[in-house]
Amino acid sequence: MTAFKACALGFVASIALMTPALAQEELLVWVAGEPGSTNVYDKLAESYNSQHPGVNVSIVKNSSDIFNPALVPALSAGEGPDLFTFGTGPGQPASLIQGGLVADLTPYYKKFGWGKNISESIENVTSSNGKLWAVGNEVESTAVFYNKDIFSKAGIEIPKNWESFEAAVKKLKDAGYDTPIGLGGADKWPISHIQSMLFGRYAGPDGIEKVIFGDGSWTDEPFLKATEKLQKMAADGYFGPYPVGTGQAETLDAFWAGQIPMMYTGSFVIGQAVQSAGDRLSSFGVFQMPPLEDGQKVYPTEAIGSGWYIRKTSKKQDQAADFLNYMFFSKEGRVTLLNDGTVPIGPLEEESMEAKIPSLLQAMNQSIGEVRSNGTIPAYLDTIMPANVTNVTYDGLQALLLNSMTPRQFVEAIEKEWETAKKAGNILAPGGINK
Repeated sequence: MTAFKACALGFVASIALMTPALAQEELLVWVAGEPGSTNVYDKLAESYNSQHPGVNVSIVKNSSDIFNPALVPALSAGEGPDLFTFGTGPGQPASLIQGGLVADLTPYYKKFGWGKNISESIENVTSSNGKLWAVGNEVESTAVFYNKDIFSKAGIEIPKNWESFEAAVKKLKDAGYDTPIGLGGADKWPISHIQSMLFGRYAGPDGIEKVIFGDGSWTDEPFLKATEKLQKMAADGYFGPYPVGTGQAETLDAFWAGQIPMMYTGSFVIGQAVQSAGDRLSSFGVFQMPPLEDGQKVYPTEAIGSGWYIRKTSKKQDQAADFLNYMFFSKEGRVTLLNDGTVPIGPLEEESMEAKIPSLLQAMNQSIGEVRSNGTIPAYLDTIMPANVTNVTYDGLQALLLNSMTPRQFVEAIEKEWETAKKAGNILAPGGINK
């Protein structure tokens, strides 16, 4: 954290020493993400700079575990980035909005006509009190990523039911893969991706909505059954002998290197895959986790990855908004994002005609399209939960995988924190923009 903050603040200081002859507005942008997953923003900045000689967009990238702790102190000091990525929903960005650290983007929403691309569901997690606070960076989904070559050598076809999935895991173990499914459990948050899918599969879209916006409880039977399934998968060795031993980055590296046959993760890794796998990208595929019980529907997951915010004390808000508009709402920016495996929000028919979409993203979109009519479920429950619920969930998920907490204890712990947040008015409420 210290090194990253020092680097960023040092970068700001160096800007002040530049000679007036450059006559450029320096726009500092912080982007959080796993290594290799944010390179597209360098491309976008380079293209934007070439078209706007009076502005120089500088991208500073780092992982979220280093980025996030450095952000709030920098913003509070009136320093740091003019434009940056951060979470959405009621938990993560609340301190930024309530603390008056981020700018109201509603004027730019109206000026640039962003409403054509920002749907109501995205408004719900990026706005409050009639104001837009963030622009969603991409539409994401989670699924099972797999190594086609390993599957072929082990004689495995894409599983269509739980029995065939169990058989696939056994074949992979017999072939010497002690971690059939990579999870990145040391970082906690990756476990919540499979938890979100399981909760949604057992409860369905209506069951999730009943808890978040109605009188449902996280202790209801579907959530207990989903938790039991997750713990059983861990006990049966699906996630390896020590599922919380490695983090997301290390696990992904092992997956792309062919050391792990499957990984349950999100489409946000596709950009990294283009860099890491290179010519071997076609050796990897994506499929939806099959029904975990007889008669269960497959609901694809969907969410926005994170949001883009503008610092309230920045003197370059107009330039930051213009760069945002270029990245996510211009045809050129949207095609660039698609070429990198990032799916921007809004309709994409026109852009898709020009984009060279990576094969993994095509496979992901196809797997979603086959079952989208069933309805969708949240990909990342942790991003739409209050902070106190997310913290308990993260710790509880690790405890579940280590068999040091029962499924009943887990859902009861979540429900207790949920009720506390609900009484305090800190849970997600449908947003909306005063138009």
